[in-house]
Amino acid sequence: MSDRYERSRAQQERARRSLAGGVATAYRAPQRPLPISFARGRGSGLTDVDGNEYVDYALAFGPMLLGHSPETVVRAVRQQLATGIGYGACHTVEAELAEAVCRTVPCAELCVFSNSGSEAVHAALRIARAATGRNRVIKFLGHFHGWLDPLAVGIPGLRDASPATGGQDPLASSAVTVCPWNDLDALRAAMGDDVAAVIMEPFAVNGGCLFPDPGYLSEVRRLTEQAGALLIFDEVITGFRLALGGAQQRFGVVPDLAVLGKAMGAGFPISAVCGRAEVMDEVVSARVRHVGTFNANPVCATAALAAITELERDAGHLYPRLEQLGSRLADIFRVEATDAGLPLVVNQLGGMAHAFCSDGPVASHEDTLRTDAAAYRSFAGALLDEGVHVISRGLLYVSTVHEDTDLDRTREAVGKAAAATAAVLAEPTTMRDTEAMDATGARR
Repeated sequence: MSDRYERSRAQQERARRSLAGGVATAYRAPQRPLPISFARGRGSGLTDVDGNEYVDYALAFGPMLLGHSPETVVRAVRQQLATGIGYGACHTVEAELAEAVCRTVPCAELCVFSNSGSEAVHAALRIARAATGRNRVIKFLGHFHGWLDPLAVGIPGLRDASPATGGQDPLASSAVTVCPWNDLDALRAAMGDDVAAVIMEPFAVNGGCLFPDPGYLSEVRRLTEQAGALLIFDEVITGFRLALGGAQQRFGVVPDLAVLGKAMGAGFPISAVCGRAEVMDEVVSARVRHVGTFNANPVCATAALAAITELERDAGHLYPRLEQLGSRLADIFRVEATDAGLPLVVNQLGGMAHAFCSDGPVASHEDTLRTDAAAYRSFAGALLDEGVHVISRGLLYVSTVHEDTDLDRTREAVGKAAAATAAVLAEPTTMRDTEAMDATGARR
């Protein structure tokens, strides 16, 4: 019997000889039957090194909102590459990009750029601490703000404020308080005159596409203002994806600072912190020195400017279309999988969703801990066999270039994969009895 993943398997064996763990990020490791190596990406699809083609709902863990290799972005980057890769100095695109961010994001009066969401989150904390003269930060259980030590505690998949990984400095998070989300009493109890900032995902995508309770964001906005603390929205995922102006536009609550990334760069590494001029004055005055060799480098800045320009030009059409596609994809997963004997719960808003193997609703961080992560990973592997690529922990993304034909193909694939998974799970001994649970891979 031929091996559908023969070349990916060989590539994985090769990588393990020199690349620690065989993957460049731990989040790729849980993919079943193995981490797949891809050769090409175009539009809504991927092709692996074995020539297998897939409808892609992983979208590089979120950045490919415009699809793979969007022509407007690729063309702009080609032109920039012919002009210069980097100068170690100012260039015209950085100002144009900053103008585009300030024009589209409600809280943005000034901004600065970095290269990853993790970097930008910590730049935002530094700005908040300088602006308030305070040190303590409040984050929420099940929210994710990058892999750096201070905030890499209480991430999705963990039951408490434990570190995300070995090797973290236990003192790095000593000034961080972890609260349950959607619990105003807990937040009120945690607030004090030493709190510099409250940071959250305004729509908790990483933890399961969990919704803020009605009125919750507005009350958090009021509580932070009352306490003299800053409100930071981590919009690394929701920025430019949930709406042109992100979750703050969608929910009508404007933070003091916001962190952007992923979709902003259309696949190129770039991030931003933006916010009120009064707060961002900490950078203007140089009290906070925002540094980085590659900050707003010409290539990535050009890609981001092209992406935002494309989204802004056609926002009236693109965002309703993303909502429609996301809703239809969620329905396909719910109905086809459950009909095939694999109960799936899918939370969805706009062009993003999160699926769980669960018999009941998944509306809170505590609910996510009761779902069957191993079963979903098995289902994701079965989907791969049917030509659909998803993130093993449940996140689903649609792009502006997914088409109805992609969803029709997906409907059939979900039914087949769910039936195959349900049959395996019904056996007396399943993969769940032998597979070691990787907490990071399962939830991240």
